[in-house]
Amino acid sequence: MKFFPRKTRKYSRLMKRLFLIIFTVIFAFCVYVIFNPPNINITDNWCTNYKLEDNISCGEESLITNIEGKKGFDNFNNGLKHFKDGKWQDAVVSFQKERANNHNNPEILIYLNNAKLMQEKRKIYTIAVALPIRVAKVFLRGVAQVQEEFNKKNPGLGLKVLIVNDENDSQKVAKLVNSLLSKDDVVAVIGHYASEVTKAALPVYQNKEVVVISPGSSAMRETILAGKTYLTNFFFRTVPTVKTVHRILIDKLQLSQLANGEKASVFYNPNSTYSKSAFEEFRQELRVNNISANNIIGIDISSPNFIAKKSLMDVKREGAKALILIPDGHVNSDSFTNALSLINLNRDELPIGGYSVLYDTDILTKIDIDRVKKLVLVISWHRLTSPNKEVIIQAQNLWGTGDISDNTAMSYDATLVLTEALKKLHIDDNLKTQRLKIQQELTQLQVKEGASGTISFDNGDREQEIYEIVKAVSVSARCSQFSAMFVPISYDVSNLPCNRK
Repeated sequence: MKFFPRKTRKYSRLMKRLFLIIFTVIFAFCVYVIFNPPNINITDNWCTNYKLEDNISCGEESLITNIEGKKGFDNFNNGLKHFKDGKWQDAVVSFQKERANNHNNPEILIYLNNAKLMQEKRKIYTIAVALPIRVAKVFLRGVAQVQEEFNKKNPGLGLKVLIVNDENDSQKVAKLVNSLLSKDDVVAVIGHYASEVTKAALPVYQNKEVVVISPGSSAMRETILAGKTYLTNFFFRTVPTVKTVHRILIDKLQLSQLANGEKASVFYNPNSTYSKSAFEEFRQELRVNNISANNIIGIDISSPNFIAKKSLMDVKREGAKALILIPDGHVNSDSFTNALSLINLNRDELPIGGYSVLYDTDILTKIDIDRVKKLVLVISWHRLTSPNKEVIIQAQNLWGTGDISDNTAMSYDATLVLTEALKKLHIDDNLKTQRLKIQQELTQLQVKEGASGTISFDNGDREQEIYEIVKAVSVSARCSQFSAMFVPISYDVSNLPCNRK
């Protein structure tokens, strides 16, 4: 080496320096990409890379519509297959044909809209909706309605929706959410339904800094947080908390005026995050009204040894003035069934107060409606008293009926406020920036066009106190396939157009 010409040695040193500079630039670029992943929205159609039977679907498999063993779903099956194969035009045609036969099915409409977006190669924002199958359709109608409106009003942009079946399983949901949020463009999530499922999933959302907006979890925030504190809140909800329901029920059933020997009987599931939280808050609310713990009878409605007839006789003997039913969000199957048994056996003797989980068609089909005149439920919204009639008209055009539930309204509001936040974003920003920006926008947004009116948040909880008290009544068969329906307690049923002769 010492005999090499000086110029050769100089070039050798220059090459080493050049190599070091190139290596440093490449390394720096790789580090940047790792911590600032690109926002995939056009060319990389990662929907085609989905596994089947993973409880997450972009349109390649059905999670909600049970088509196994059923005839007449050929178009839907074809649409799913075409979607999985990335044949977007064929998928659009098949889903359109299926929707003509199943106009009221939100899963079909969501997959149809997703296929259109893929076909048109629009720039898109992707959100997910995580719910259990049993209640998914009513919530998905609200999501699909907003998706339809957003995609029509924003021709250069699009909202893609993933459907996720969380199975109402608090033991498995964290793993499922981790898998979901590993997707390259999921900017936010609508979900979950049961408060215990939300509680189990929340640490994942907080850790990954992804907003989750619940249209159904109404347990108190401190219960869902499970004693944890977070510097930045990523948990929002459009549904009111149980605290609002307590105050309304106590006032309606006059439980703040219990005489000596009179008691309130509360049937709840002590193993349910939602139900236990509701019971404890109810008891606390009564204390505020100077009603002692001795005036409250708490009974486990989920116990395998629960016998409705015996429990009803026992609480009457102890001086029950009213029954308060707080079954869980269908986490324990016995809890809801036992609540129905209590309503039936009571035969309208004692007033009964219930929560939105009882706002269910099973009440209309499995209960003698003429014997539930003293049953009142506190829900978040009812179409007959909705402050936004336009949403109901849109639902009529989209689903063939304006008879939508409070769950549909709450999911509509959750998706609407999320899309309003999306409008404040830049589509070409990286995923991390978009996720953080959504959280920032939601803390200061005020949306006035919600199904339930104005929507804004205070530390993630709904600022507006929204509620409606309903009762079950018999109606004309033209009004309901069950010849019964829930209406606001002050509503004159004779004013229903369908009920007029």
